[in-house]
Amino acid sequence: MFDAKPVAPGVEADPLFIEYKIAALEPAVPQRACGSIHDSPMLGRMVYARMPHGRPSFWHGERHMPDSRFPLRIVFEVDGDRLPGADQLACVVAIRRLQVQDAMLCAPLINARLQQLRPSRMVSADDLVLTSIHLPPRPLRDARFELVFRAAKMPEMSFTVSFGRGVPRSVRIDSDA
Repeated sequence: MFDAKPVAPGVEADPLFIEYKIAALEPAVPQRACGSIHDSPMLGRMVYARMPHGRPSFWHGERHMPDSRFPLRIVFEVDGDRLPGADQLACVVAIRRLQVQDAMLCAPLINARLQQLRPSRMVSADDLVLTSIHLPPRPLRDARFELVFRAAKMPEMSFTVSFGRGVPRSVRIDSDA
């Protein structure tokens, strides 16, 4: 028994495993500071805002559109402190191109909500101007977003429309007054 050969050859440490453990001990990357600025050629200046753990942080900025008297506010929710993704930028481009069609889809929903609050007021799709886009961290997978419209007839009111899978689902009406 004492002179028996071991059944298993000697177990050596796996070098990949050791390197992985060493890499895990490296110092953590510092988090992005709240108020950090990112200049995007497509969107202009974006400012970072960190949220508490469990809620997505976001980048926000405003662009003055040549075809509107209202600035366009853009909000990108992000996981961690990463920059806005290419999918979010593509969604902004698509929403800007389809804003007339979105206004046509939203006008009946906005009018139904206005009838509940103020029966004498109505808006048409031609009156609605896109003033804000709010996108989640993964807009192509989450398929929900919010658009805010203002009407030239009622500039003191804003209409926040929540979309799910490209279809307007609900409307919230806010007043500046």
